Amino acid sequence: MDPLHVTLPLYDNLETVGTYVYTDNTSEKSADVTVEAEIQNEYSQNKNLTLVTQIVDNDGAVVAQSFKDVAIPSGQKLKVATTTNVQNPQLWYTRNPYMYKVVTGIKESDKVVDTYESPLGIRNFEFNKDTGFSINGEHVKLHGWGQKPTNAWVGLGAALPDWLRDFTFKLMDDAGGNFIRWGHCAGSPAEVDMGDKYGFVTLMPGVSGESEDEGETWDIRYKAFKDLIVYYRNHPSIFIWEGGNWAESEAHYKEILNAIETFDPKGKRLMGNRRADVKNDSDGYVSIEIGTEGWEREYPDLPIIESEYNREESPRRIWDKYSPDDNFWNHPNISKNTYKLSSEEFAVRQADHWWNKMGKKPYHSGGANWVFSDGPHGGRCPTEVTRASGEVDAVRLPKEAFYALKAMWRPEPQVHIVGHWNYTPETKKTIYVISNCASVKLYVNDKLIGTNNAPENGYVFKFDQVAWETGEIKAEAFIDSELKTTQTKETAGEPEALKLTPITGPKGWLADGSDIALIDIEVVDAQGRRCPLAKGRVDFTISGPAIWRGGYNSGNPNSTNNLYLDIEAGINRVAVRSTLEAGNVTITATKAGILDANLELNSMAFEIKNGLTTMLPQVYENVLSKEPLPAHTPEMPKYVPGIKNRSELFKKFSYTGDGKAMLRTNMHWGKKAYTDLEYNYTVLPKFLNGAEYVRTPNSDNRYWARDQLQFIAGKKMHIYVLHDDTVSRPEFLLQDYNDTGDNVNMAGVSMSVFHRLAEEGESIIMAGNSDGDAPENCRMYTVMAKKFKK
Repeated sequence: MDPLHVTLPLYDNLETVGTYVYTDNTSEKSADVTVEAEIQNEYSQNKNLTLVTQIVDNDGAVVAQSFKDVAIPSGQKLKVATTTNVQNPQLWYTRNPYMYKVVTGIKESDKVVDTYESPLGIRNFEFNKDTGFSINGEHVKLHGWGQKPTNAWVGLGAALPDWLRDFTFKLMDDAGGNFIRWGHCAGSPAEVDMGDKYGFVTLMPGVSGESEDEGETWDIRYKAFKDLIVYYRNHPSIFIWEGGNWAESEAHYKEILNAIETFDPKGKRLMGNRRADVKNDSDGYVSIEIGTEGWEREYPDLPIIESEYNREESPRRIWDKYSPDDNFWNHPNISKNTYKLSSEEFAVRQADHWWNKMGKKPYHSGGANWVFSDGPHGGRCPTEVTRASGEVDAVRLPKEAFYALKAMWRPEPQVHIVGHWNYTPETKKTIYVISNCASVKLYVNDKLIGTNNAPENGYVFKFDQVAWETGEIKAEAFIDSELKTTQTKETAGEPEALKLTPITGPKGWLADGSDIALIDIEVVDAQGRRCPLAKGRVDFTISGPAIWRGGYNSGNPNSTNNLYLDIEAGINRVAVRSTLEAGNVTITATKAGILDANLELNSMAFEIKNGLTTMLPQVYENVLSKEPLPAHTPEMPKYVPGIKNRSELFKKFSYTGDGKAMLRTNMHWGKKAYTDLEYNYTVLPKFLNGAEYVRTPNSDNRYWARDQLQFIAGKKMHIYVLHDDTVSRPEFLLQDYNDTGDNVNMAGVSMSVFHRLAEEGESIIMAGNSDGDAPENCRMYTVMAKKFKK
């Protein structure tokens, strides 16, 4: 690097900020682009230079440029700003994310001594509390995923070549995603670039855990937040800075906003904290509500975006209850699962979660399904070796839920029949078809089964008691009575052979010691069709310059990195890593009773000198394509909030479990206890009469979240928790509450009454019913409150 140079955006240690690019007066006719460049002169003499700024379009043409003469003293850093105008700019949309680049150069005596490139996307946007999100005047419903920035991959961990991270992004794009929330620290530079090029509105966090931090921990977080802003502030995909994964103190909010005002004063981005509603300190500081499984907005004067909805889990390997089991229903830990969902149920419930929480609400900007890929991050199902909340599994093989969301979210007409067509004779079952069209016709062997023009939850077309016949099942989707798209699924024959299919990066498999080749292993019939019910062990051999990394089985511990693997739902996937030696690699797969498969792979020579290379990491290029507007949007009923979760005592109430909770007043005998059970309170201790109370969902009796139920005490108040005596007391109950010695009989179940006193304005947070296993038929706790009287 020349001693006279544009600095790098590395604020920590170096305390340099690089370039800052922002736009003003943006329209389809023109846009002003301002570039602030920090220049450092490490020479011992003063320097005169010319700062050259060029705006380069996606085809490599310079569409605008500016020149500015600058004098900079020796040993000094200087910020220099230039503004240029782009005529008729291509605007950055989620459905057409057009990217420019800004080339900032330093010329001294007509010699270019340094250049620096910055990304540029030209766009206007608004998050509106009444109408949701719009970009460049075009309304867009945001839908996508939360994703861990490690992007962990079975057998590989987080040591992924960039093209594999791009592989995941392409899948999200293919499924119709346009929104991502990284949790709970920033995505990698490569992935932020991918957000730019695929058009993903990004909710970008700094570094945060599951609580407010103090002291040295907060200092580290705050430094990381400043570094994040400086490094990523030029990326057009970032629309919201997330201050933290939990509410902060007023002092911390002031620091967060100061960092944004210092380093991104012209970015027009919003700032919010997930669970900001747990503290009154948040009021006046957050500019967008970041919800969590919320059914009611907590800040009616702010726009809202969802950060984590649908935490349910289901493995890819189990189709439905009409298909053979594969170590799920008969798993020894099935009774301990919070979720006992088949792949079919998991897919169909995607529409319920999306439509009722966000999709049908005109004011809601949209949100992030938690998460996209299965991984090692806090699952609630002991039958699984991962958290199985993903729409793809831990090697990125799609579940039925992936195709369900694709059929809901892609703008083009879509239709997907959930499941397979390989049942036993006499099977009659409900067939679910997911479509973004207005009506669907279903056929079995070309015989019309029915027509459905009244989807549930916006997208679910249900056909009851469909009798299975060998052959094919077909769905046709219509808009305004016009056929738009079809899907057919066939009955596969008996397993005949294994099939191996390689997947490599766009430039091939590179012998750089870190590149990966993926190999799909399928069981196919005589016609080459995948056998959807196939399972069982496959053994592999490998020879040549490569390192076997293998795959996994979702219900079997210690199944990674082995030279054997079970097929799940007809397919599985393994990985091999290249070495520094190029050459041919041979892989053989065998399975008892069917034909073997062989695959030849060639790793390509890769130039490395002194441990370095001039070749940038490979990613998918030339991905820009303009998508159409949505072909059809389900009819949205005029939004009626229903029963508002508001009360005098339970302020800013929220519930993040899977079911619905609601607030009620005037407790007495005969009142219903749960939202999903027909059980009433009968004999109550007198001190509970007249209380306000929370009607919880009993279906969450084995669900756990740290912030499952929370509110701010509206008055100084008594809080009572009724807890099932057959369940181990959770930590929050033992730590903050005292057993009153009273009990309530709830339909034959004894529930102890616990009590604490809360001051007005105090944040109250309750976790799950148990911190560990709970009996299968136990009761969920309920909560009551009464105003304190002297």
